[in-house]
Amino acid sequence: MSKRAAKELVNDDLITIAWGDSMASAAKRMEKLKIRHLAVVDEQGEIVGILSDRDVQRAMNPTISLDDAGQGVYSEIDEFDPDARVRHYMAWPPKTVPANTDLKEVAALMVTEKISSLLVQDGDDTIGIITTEDLLKVLMSLLGHPQTRLSMDARSLLRMER
Repeated sequence: MSKRAAKELVNDDLITIAWGDSMASAAKRMEKLKIRHLAVVDEQGEIVGILSDRDVQRAMNPTISLDDAGQGVYSEIDEFDPDARVRHYMAWPPKTVPANTDLKEVAALMVTEKISSLLVQDGDDTIGIITTEDLLKVLMSLLGHPQTRLSMDARSLLRMER
């Protein structure tokens, strides 16, 4: 297999959210778009962090009520503190890799750092994001998964589920 760079796999459709937005709005955006990561921007539009679905789950306050026996029962509805903001839960600074980074290094960094996404940079410009899901799609193609074709390039694989 020839060396493949991060820029070949990068998803250039980077979805952002303002760091002052509520966690409830972040959760709704992620659910609506069926994504697990949002790039967080400040008032100047600069990327200052990443919000993952794990961060959203951490921000949820499950509703607890008592049943007739006095036992705590968790509600089906998770709520957010109305004061909870994206900046309170985001990971910062965001982890990045240069566009020419070998995908093996990208995967190793994600495993070592225990993170599920990396921003890809070309010089000072952020050109997109790579997630664990993106890397798994490449693995599926290498293994000849029935839902993929071995001849597909990484960009085609990324668009399969959209």
